[in-house]
Amino acid sequence: MILNKKKYVKIFSILFILIIIALLVNVSIKRLEKKNEVIAKEPIIINLLTSVHPSLPWRFNARKEKIIVKPGEVKTIEYYVENLDTKESTGIATFAYFPNEFEAYIRKLNCFCYDAQTLKSRQKDKYSLVILIDPEVTKDSKTKNVKEATIQFTFFDYKKYKKNKD
Repeated sequence: MILNKKKYVKIFSILFILIIIALLVNVSIKRLEKKNEVIAKEPIIINLLTSVHPSLPWRFNARKEKIIVKPGEVKTIEYYVENLDTKESTGIATFAYFPNEFEAYIRKLNCFCYDAQTLKSRQKDKYSLVILIDPEVTKDSKTKNVKEATIQFTFFDYKKYKKNKD
């Protein structure tokens, strides 16, 4: 069976178009992958807010008010704390994230907030928080455009907190 010239041209034209489409799709996929890689490398500004409940005579501050973290990066954040009272006291910290959707992507690898902290009269100390921001934060439609977030810690009087909890 011999194909005529028109059929050859038609077959080769279709093959050529399919090859061009495949190449364009491949280039588009590579561009999207590169764009996602760039997004994952874009840093997020984290505002560090601190407060102390009035019943606890402590001063509590982050060493820096803002830090810059790239998704996938492990970051250590330092906090300073001081007991302003003439008596020993124990506090425990709670935390919150803003926007709330961001919470699912922050991993606290080590945190002073896991345990009650006791300070002697006028004692000063330094606490650390070690976090990792999961790179998946850049893929979630609710968080992929977040360029600034907030972590807030509040210290409470542990004895009053425990008493109210019981």
